[in-house]
Amino acid sequence: MNFPELDSYFQSLTDITDTISILNSPYDSEFDSDITKMENFFNDIQSKNWLTTDKEYFNLFTSHFSFHIKIVEEIVREAREILHPERRMHVKRLVGYCKATEEWLTDLQKRRRATETLATA
Repeated sequence: MNFPELDSYFQSLTDITDTISILNSPYDSEFDSDITKMENFFNDIQSKNWLTTDKEYFNLFTSHFSFHIKIVEEIVREAREILHPERRMHVKRLVGYCKATEEWLTDLQKRRRATETLATA
């Protein structure tokens, strides 16, 4: 399986996340479209077999993705403080996204540790 060069791969996710971050501003955007792009990116991430990558690559991937999740969580936290009522549905969608990505990443890391434990046993 071809694995992406992580810096450029995650730069495209950062670009999407940056457009979503204006959720907390008075500016309009295509939030539905942008959130869908982010969800599609996550689907692409899930389609790769990260368990077969070398340890350094895997650790770099999880670092990048963990950072992305924290950024989205911060967007949600700020949005809850500002509370633009017309953007509530977008915030709910981001909350669901955060939950799904955190659960998936935690499960992936557990499976990776189990794989590494079996390999050293």
